[in-house]
Formats: sequence, C-alpha cells, structure tokens
Amino acid sequence: MQNADFPGLYQAADQLSGAAQRHFLAALLTNLMLLVVAAIVSVINYPHWGSAALQAALLAGALTSSVYLATQRPERLWYSGRAVAESIKTIVWRYVSRAEPFHESDEVAKKHFLAKLTQVVEQNPGVSYKLFTHLPAQQITDKMKVLREGDFVTRRDTYINFRIGDQLEWYSRKAVSNAKAAKYFFIALITINALAFGCALIKIANVEYQYFPTDVLIAVAASILTWMQAKRFTELSASYALTAHEITFIREQADELLEEEHLSKFVGDAENAFSREHTQWEARKDN
Repeated sequence: MQNADFPGLYQAADQLSGAAQRHFLAALLTNLMLLVVAAIVSVINYPHWGSAALQAALLAGALTSSVYLATQRPERLWYSGRAVAESIKTIVWRYVSRAEPFHESDEVAKKHFLAKLTQVVEQNPGVSYKLFTHLPAQQITDKMKVLREGDFVTRRDTYINFRIGDQLEWYSRKAVSNAKAAKYFFIALITINALAFGCALIKIANVEYQYFPTDVLIAVAASILTWMQAKRFTELSASYALTAHEITFIREQADELLEEEHLSKFVGDAENAFSREHTQWEARKDN
C-alpha cells in the first residue's frame, strides 16, 4: 500500500512528523555549525572590528536556533506525529485483514474503525490540532475496501508480502544503517578528541604560538556528541534489530495460516510486535 492508500489522518500525521523532523535536524545542525565557525573565528583572532562583528553574528545565529529548539520543541511533533501515524497504520492493517477487532460485518467493522481513529485523535491532543492537511481525504480509502473484500488467500498473502515483508526489510535496513552510523561517528569523536589532546600537549612546549586549533576541535567534538545523542544511533539500532528478529519469528508462522481465525491471531501478534516499538516514539518526546 502507498501513502495515498491510507486514511487522510495517517497522511496528515506522516507529513507533520516528517516536516517536524526536518525542522529539528536543520535547526540543530545550523546551531552546531555556527558554533564551530565561531570557534574558528576565535582561533584566528584577526585584529579587526569586522572579525568581532562576524563572530557576534555567528553567535547570535546559534542563540536564535537554540531558542527555537528550546521553545518550539519540534522533536515533540516529530515523535508524536510518528506515533500517531504508526498507530493508524496498525489499525488499517487489522481492518483490511479482517483481524480482530474488525472481524465482524463490514458495517460493524467500519463503525469500529472510525471509532478507533477518533480515539487516536483524542489520545494525542498535543498533535491532533495540527492534523488538518488532508481533511478532504477519505478515511476508508478505495484500496482499503478492495483489500478487505478480497478472499482469505488474497488477504493472507497481501499481509505477509506487503506488511510483514515490508516491515522486516525496513527494520533490518535501519538496524544496520544505525549501527554503521554509530560506529563511524564514534570513531570520528575519538579521533577529534585525540587531536585536541595532541594539540594541548604540543602547546605546552609552544606556549607563545597562538593559532592552535584546540578550541575548534573541542567544538567539533561537542557537536559530534550532540548529533549522536540527537540521532540515537545505538539505541535505535538495538531497538530495530530486536523488532526485526521478532518479525522473523512471527513470519515463520505464515505456513500455518489456513483459516480466518489463524490469520486474525497472526495479524494481532505481528501488529502487537510493531506497536511495542512504535510506542517508543511517544516515550522519546519526553526525554
């Protein structure tokens, strides 16, 4: 299923989360880069008022981005929006698969589905008031209706291939990419700290030399550490790997899906596994 095949509420939450993520990371990266450049200007220490004015401008920009991050907290919208989007996606897959609690008649299931969407909105007041970008869109799309109307085999194979398979590939890929990022940034952090330490030692024997880049290296090291903490590479790698393993074990049960009751339980187990990871998005906003 493509994004357009999901409810308008999902599309709004997904768009909100993506935009908030970009704003947060852009503001944080801007802040760190301005501080590093300000440190470079300080080390050069060119004796002219223009140099001092440039440094002041750089620090003003860093202050502005810091105030934005502290007051607007875009990461809250990022995490909350993602939690809402993933909650809706779970509900949709249960619905189109005719899994509990949407295993009854289409009319009853439809009412229950819309009630679940309403519940998601009511439980997330901090983000729900911003979910207005896709108000005209359907909440039960044509694609959802077609999937739900399919026979047992079609619904089973669709869920296995396009939900289980997609999630397993996504979590596996993200676990690997975050593990690699954590490794590379850690190496960079150690390298920069070692260079700063080396400059400090060299300065002991050359105290009259003014242009040691020690302060710049310290600023770069602090920036790398801040970026690592913001991106949470190690934490996400472990979380994604754990979920990928759980999905692998769940997928092994696919051969046993021979009737509606089996599919309903299978979908429930899989979606519960996804939900356990998704709830961490909601927890991250308060950290």
